[in-house]
Amino acid sequence: MDLALADRVHQNLMHLYGWMGELGGGAVERGEGTVLTASRSKMRFLNTALRERSDEVATPFVSRAREFFAEHERGFTVYSWPGDTEVERAAAACGLGLVQESYPEMVCRGPVPSLAGEVRPVETLADAELYWTICEGSYVSLGFPQGVFREAFEPELLLAPETWACLGFADGQALACASLYMVDEVGFIGWVGSLPEGRGRGLAAACTVAATNQTFAKGLDLASLQASAMGAPLYPRLGFQRIYDYRLFGWPPA
Repeated sequence: MDLALADRVHQNLMHLYGWMGELGGGAVERGEGTVLTASRSKMRFLNTALRERSDEVATPFVSRAREFFAEHERGFTVYSWPGDTEVERAAAACGLGLVQESYPEMVCRGPVPSLAGEVRPVETLADAELYWTICEGSYVSLGFPQGVFREAFEPELLLAPETWACLGFADGQALACASLYMVDEVGFIGWVGSLPEGRGRGLAAACTVAATNQTFAKGLDLASLQASAMGAPLYPRLGFQRIYDYRLFGWPPA
């Protein structure tokens, strides 16, 4: 594993969660090489604990995460990865349960060919609200509860200078979406989705490619994403390379 590359994308994820927590009205606690982010939603997946690559015992980090999220009445998710196996040991010692065996980290290093499909940038609050509406209808397939996106994310997030987002249209209807978050000179591709009626048309792929190419159009040299079970087979065909897998541990463990 290329540790310099792995560190870069892992730190990007840490800083992204911290930034989004501040913008979204949540709570963020930064330590020495650690970040705890409580979102506006109580959904465990959206409340995260991450630390930089380290060989040091991680039990104090995970213990502090339990205290922090208890203060905010949240469950939470800890990210373990090959660069920091101590986190996994500490998660087990602190009673957390494995909630996702594999959460692939992928990168793209340059522009990729555009795909057919009508893709429009998010430019207004109405566009941004429509974006999260598509996520609501899309991520139900992955077990997300209805209403979680409206609860967790303000539409204004998609209009921030660090953000670029787009919608994919067919027959005049917005059916897919993807967004780009530019943090630490890395373009993070996130919240790619497609409504059930839009699947099989290539719209989510076209939106992903558009967001990826915006990364390089804006002068950055690396795009990064974490793939859901639905997206993992798609992204390698769009120019992304899998570099390692996260293992996610959660509290409460069930």
